[in-house]
Amino acid sequence: MDGEKKINMSEGVPLNSTEKPSDLGVHINTTFSIASSKKIKLLFVLNFLLSVICMVISCSIAFYYWNEMISMRRQLDMIKDHFIMQNLNQDRVMQSALVARPRPPGLVETREPRTRSFEDEEVPQKARKFYVEDLGEDMLLVDSKKKNASKDNSPVYDLTVLQRELVVAQFNGAVREFNLGTQSIMGPWVRDEEVSSKNSEDKIELTSNYVTIKEGGLYLVYAQVVYLTQSPNCYFIWARQAGKEPRLLTTCATGDDASKRPLNKSQMSCSVQTVARLYKGDIVNIAQREPNRTVWLRPGYSYFGFVKLSS
Repeated sequence: MDGEKKINMSEGVPLNSTEKPSDLGVHINTTFSIASSKKIKLLFVLNFLLSVICMVISCSIAFYYWNEMISMRRQLDMIKDHFIMQNLNQDRVMQSALVARPRPPGLVETREPRTRSFEDEEVPQKARKFYVEDLGEDMLLVDSKKKNASKDNSPVYDLTVLQRELVVAQFNGAVREFNLGTQSIMGPWVRDEEVSSKNSEDKIELTSNYVTIKEGGLYLVYAQVVYLTQSPNCYFIWARQAGKEPRLLTTCATGDDASKRPLNKSQMSCSVQTVARLYKGDIVNIAQREPNRTVWLRPGYSYFGFVKLSS
């Protein structure tokens, strides 16, 4: 067995062979079957066309149902209008209980309304009064002297009260920007001629920083003040008679400005209104609580006024 050559079965080369092993070449087939580029393009075009067709069909179906919904809505609106018209016709046929029955022809008198306008603000002592006569659907103003108390119990209304003009007096700030310093009374003010009623100075007299009431009554008092500050503010509206304690009509207060805006843009407004009974000779003014406050006393920013509601 010495002369025999041992052979490695896995490699096919004798173990005791002196020959140099030769290199083995390995070839791997990596060729795959791929469709041609023309087929790919054709499939892409077919897919795109199919998508477009589906989109067109979907839009057509949606448009069809949209038109159907619009037509149904129009039909419902027509039905609703029809029911409304029927209800209105039924209401016209039925006579309302609030409308009086027409009077017999023999009792109806031909009367003409008489009205009288007063150019002066004062009402004459013998002012003519009128009452409203019910003539069915028509209403007629008739002189109260012609009213027959035995036949008609209609109430008499004094229409001369409605012809009076309201007394309105409004005052705007007379300066653009003003630092009050240690001064507590706010002002100066100037009368707003466009808003104030005619001859309002005879009823409410202005004296720079305060006003004097010449005609007592129930007044609506309103005011607004614009501050140029970032600190809290408060003002009072006082009314006082000579030799008597002042009366506080109303007050207005603001908080502080916590924003980081510059001082020249830190405007804060404070507005208030109240209804108060003022007497002849009352002196009304606006008093600031905190000192060294800068206010914008200009039209449209700071103002106050009075509207007389009744005597």
